[in-house]
Amino acid sequence: MAIIKPHSILTLPPAEAEALINDLPLAEQASLVLMAPWERRQEIIILSRESRALVQGLPVEELFWTVKAVGPQDAVHILNLANAEQLQFIFDLDWWHKAELLPEKIATWILLLFEAGEDAMASWLQWLKKKDETLLPAILRPFIQVYKRPDDMDIQEAKDMLPLFTLDNVYFVSFQKDALQPIWDRFLVKILDVSPGLYRDVLETIIGESAAENLENAFRLRRSRIGDWGLPDYYDALDIYAPLRGNYVRQVEISFSEEEKWPDTTLPAFVPTLYMGSYPVLRTAIEKLSGTRIMERVVHEWAGAANKILMVDEVDLDDPEALRDSLLKVAALLNLGLEVAGRTEGRSPEEVLKSGVIEDIIRLANTAIRRLAAKARSLVSSGLVSRDFLHLPEAWADTLKGLLSERPMLWDPALSKYRPFCDMTELTSVENLITTVGEWALLMACILPQHGNWTREIPWNSTNLGHPNELVLPQALLTALGQKTLGGELKVYPISAEKLNYLRSIWFPDSMIPSFSGKKKSSGPDEPPPETIRRCVEALRPVAKQTGLARKKLYSMVKESLTPLYKEWRDLPEDVPIDGRFVSSVIVNLEDNQIYE
Repeated sequence: MAIIKPHSILTLPPAEAEALINDLPLAEQASLVLMAPWERRQEIIILSRESRALVQGLPVEELFWTVKAVGPQDAVHILNLANAEQLQFIFDLDWWHKAELLPEKIATWILLLFEAGEDAMASWLQWLKKKDETLLPAILRPFIQVYKRPDDMDIQEAKDMLPLFTLDNVYFVSFQKDALQPIWDRFLVKILDVSPGLYRDVLETIIGESAAENLENAFRLRRSRIGDWGLPDYYDALDIYAPLRGNYVRQVEISFSEEEKWPDTTLPAFVPTLYMGSYPVLRTAIEKLSGTRIMERVVHEWAGAANKILMVDEVDLDDPEALRDSLLKVAALLNLGLEVAGRTEGRSPEEVLKSGVIEDIIRLANTAIRRLAAKARSLVSSGLVSRDFLHLPEAWADTLKGLLSERPMLWDPALSKYRPFCDMTELTSVENLITTVGEWALLMACILPQHGNWTREIPWNSTNLGHPNELVLPQALLTALGQKTLGGELKVYPISAEKLNYLRSIWFPDSMIPSFSGKKKSSGPDEPPPETIRRCVEALRPVAKQTGLARKKLYSMVKESLTPLYKEWRDLPEDVPIDGRFVSSVIVNLEDNQIYE
């Protein structure tokens, strides 16, 4: 029988889709739901006659992500089908920021719970009565004040002196915000309806226990609950980013054969594969282990590592895209860690995944990334590169910024955003870039004025750039070489606009062909003349000795700087003065440019 995919179901007419889903066994329906994107799962669930079983069978985190992706306001149907433990998991994640409750989140969810149905609210309150007597007082405190009628005060006197709201003539309640009174009025009624004893205990706690003590107790129980679900506290989760001792992945004991299969004929959905991305090393390893009992351990450890990263990175739980990116980050780090381990330990990725501790594989990847970050940090600390990355080409600056963030990331120019490192090629590329930046910074530190003095010593108001922040290292080097070529010092200082045509004739003589009647010449080659590059390298000989840079490296740096200017000038008419305003590869002094007159 062909495997039915979520996309196939979702494109069918509703009646046909409903019939097809309900012909499937419950286990296959559950797999179909899990394989659907978060934001489309509710559409499949409501088609099934077993919708309650499907919802209550979802892993709690998958239900949470599904509700967030659909939007809590639009997910009241599946909230009504969830059990009390699943609801409490959602609240435990969404109501807290570290050790503090978020009143606005609490009010929103209580309102949504009423919309989901009275049964859902009653079931949740009954669960709290048995499992957590601290939470209701803690969530009510920001919204109400409670007064208890003294034994010697009659009811009429109490109604004259105490707040108007009371359900039993014993406890009188005032509401902090009139706009929210209908919600909390109804909530108190519901608590009393479910259990008068619970109602009494909640209000007595608010009266008799300090807010700090109540909050501490509620947080302790919340921490215990999410820990039972595999979600550690923020501080307990920090070790996911700890360096890997010895750079060696610990091995686990395997108590069953790698060929031993799952006992059921239908495999349970492997949730982490939904967030695996296209990382080939990881995917190949997973495919080779798919269906074996070893995957049971991998799934468990993978989910635990993902939970730690979610907590430590403090992912915005209201942003499904941020949640998805965090899960893909785990896959990226596993892909990188497997590749690094494979090279350092001489084992295949499949062998590493099969017997290695998953968190160690992730730590190995992070250790390799942080080694790069340390090199970048050392470069900045040396003073050769400014801490705000001024004067570096944009791609270089973006890469260093990503490396030096709290959680080092890779700048991806194709996506125009930061993303996790995922393979050794990226590590090597970034390491080469750090080396390149260091070489450029070292060279320019030997050419006066140094970058820290550019603002003071260059008359920016009369130049083509206008502001020192626009200047990058290759432009500065080319400007200094231009000054040297024109008979001056090797110094970063604006070149006179009147001398641009003469500089062009010296640097690019082979690119010039006779021009008649002001016509433009035909395009030349894409690279500047090798002889010009060699002459410029020779001009750098005095500073080359200070830097220790090889001649081949200097040749490459000069060529990199000259090429954009060569492309700017090669097609310009010979008999027309170059307009310095439109030159971008060198600093030009515009004050004496005659074409403006």
